[in-house]
Amino acid sequence: MLKLPYRPVFCTLKQFRLYSSTPVKDIVANGKTYKGDNWTNVPPYILELTKRKLYKNPNHPIGILHDLIKTSVNGMGYTVYEDFPPIVTKYENFDSLEFPEDHPGRSRSDTYYLNRDHLLRTHTSAHEQQCFTECKTPGYLISADVYRKDEIDRTHYPAFHQLEGARVWDRNDPNLLENIRKDIDEIPKTDIIVEDEFRENPVTENNPNQKHLKEEEVRLVAEHLKKTVEFIVYQVFEKARQSAKEQGLTMAYLDEPLKVRWVEAYFPWTSPSWEIEVWWKNEWLECCGCGIVQQQVLLNSGIGETK
Repeated sequence: MLKLPYRPVFCTLKQFRLYSSTPVKDIVANGKTYKGDNWTNVPPYILELTKRKLYKNPNHPIGILHDLIKTSVNGMGYTVYEDFPPIVTKYENFDSLEFPEDHPGRSRSDTYYLNRDHLLRTHTSAHEQQCFTECKTPGYLISADVYRKDEIDRTHYPAFHQLEGARVWDRNDPNLLENIRKDIDEIPKTDIIVEDEFRENPVTENNPNQKHLKEEEVRLVAEHLKKTVEFIVYQVFEKARQSAKEQGLTMAYLDEPLKVRWVEAYFPWTSPSWEIEVWWKNEWLECCGCGIVQQQVLLNSGIGETK
């Protein structure tokens, strides 16, 4: 693991700042001025990264991946949001998603704060409430850069990118289950090999259901969610396989069927929850976390109790 030499020094300076009487400078970012306080810990070089918008660059690998996923779900009922500003409120990033007060993600050691009430989003889910409230289609996608105080190694960097999606059904619909089955049938088929011991029984002791949801509702929504993720994963890795072959690469894994597995997971704002892992280059690669959104998150968005 690569550790930057400045990180221990920066942590020491952060700790000193909490007890120093030296005024904290205001921060100008995204065209606004934010009054600094003893929560301020975002360095200038991180703020500079917010200007890159790599996911909008069609010639950058992040932009290519973004466009591939967006194209894959075109016509499937999703509105794409990709212009949200990177600075959000603590409420948007944590409170609206029912993060516990003692969750480590809230700490200054994990998150870049402009001040006590404003921060650089740590996930695209900071915009869920707005999307649930405003979206006019059954589902939405959010693309954005996100920021966490990670130590840099081959899979971590303080600035990275996420794409998330959600879909909503009305539980008052008398044809609810039939319509979910229809939506499942409309997801394009793939020849992906899936390991999922939870497909027929998604609720377990360690991955509980929400009290207001019926067993068949959960099973069908989970199936739609997982098949959508599987389809997107298939599109991405098949494109990677195709590109590798076009470059003349002949590794054995390029001719193997794509294999994925589902494992149980935990997120504060979804239940039950899972992660998908892809067998790629002889190792399991964690790709995507997902789950059924907690009802309280939907209530926080003001879209009612029947979704």
